Amino acid sequence: MAGIKAFVDSCNGTLDSVPDRYMMPNGAADVSRYAVLPIVDLASKSFERDLVDACAKYGMFYVSFQEVSFSCSTCLLNGCTSCSAQEPRHSHRGRDEVCSRVLQLAQRGQDAVLHRGDLHARPLLHQHDAFEGREARVARPPPDRDVGSEYARNIFKLGKRMLLVMSEGLGLRTNRLLEAFEDMVLLTRANFYPACPNPRQALGMEGHTDSGGLTFVLQDGVGGLQLKQGEDWYNVRPLEGMLVVNMGDQLEVLSNGRYKSILHRVMVNSKSSRLSVGAFLGPSLDAEISPIPELVSQESPAKYRSRTYRDYMHEVYTEHFSGKNVYVA
Repeated sequence: MAGIKAFVDSCNGTLDSVPDRYMMPNGAADVSRYAVLPIVDLASKSFERDLVDACAKYGMFYVSFQEVSFSCSTCLLNGCTSCSAQEPRHSHRGRDEVCSRVLQLAQRGQDAVLHRGDLHARPLLHQHDAFEGREARVARPPPDRDVGSEYARNIFKLGKRMLLVMSEGLGLRTNRLLEAFEDMVLLTRANFYPACPNPRQALGMEGHTDSGGLTFVLQDGVGGLQLKQGEDWYNVRPLEGMLVVNMGDQLEVLSNGRYKSILHRVMVNSKSSRLSVGAFLGPSLDAEISPIPELVSQESPAKYRSRTYRDYMHEVYTEHFSGKNVYVA
């Protein structure tokens, strides 16, 4: 099946119209309002309280680049394959070259979600898991082999640190959420959204909640990410030097609803392509995910059914990706 790269290439790098397979039947209205989200400073004395508050009340918040190495984050968005000073030739690539390279990766790898009509490509850059810190890289030519490895390691450490605090915020033992995740896995993907001639006819990614535990989004300044609060959609402003972090479905289930995953989507625009990198921290595929027993009582019964993460992922990606996909008890 041809992906978005084939369409972009077929019209000399620019889409003149929205291909039928990417048409959204109801389109999307313009959204002018911006969400007001907290900034969690993990270097602050109040970061533990601020983090738990952001997870419980918002489900999405900002964290500074400094927590994952500013230089590494900047290099990654600039299309750098290594942050080493020995490879300065990669550090100032133009935006067109970066976007072109991401599209090439998507063609070689998984142009995963395109059958759903989302107007974007999302190649897998890197995989990192908790078992002795092993790393599994997606096979591709040497220049791309080390894309995101330092960034992934830093995000993995940050995610682990946050889960420890979030566990205590639920009144649990510090390691309780980590135990529930078993061998954690971090997947890092690039997301390329081409400029669209009629943005009201397409979506970069339809509304959904993330399947895993925590998602960390590194984005350029173009914008397009939106979240849903109540019945309304709000723009999520790209802040310089900030990552966007949001809760995933597995944390909602484990916390018995005290931490909630948040519905979000990505819009496209007619003027500029958009590039982001999403890092998805989730449990082992074999982990049995259900409300943690310590959070279930007669006054607060289990709200969600138990499933392995593997079964959850299979259903989400084969039957219904859009909307919210936690399983109510």
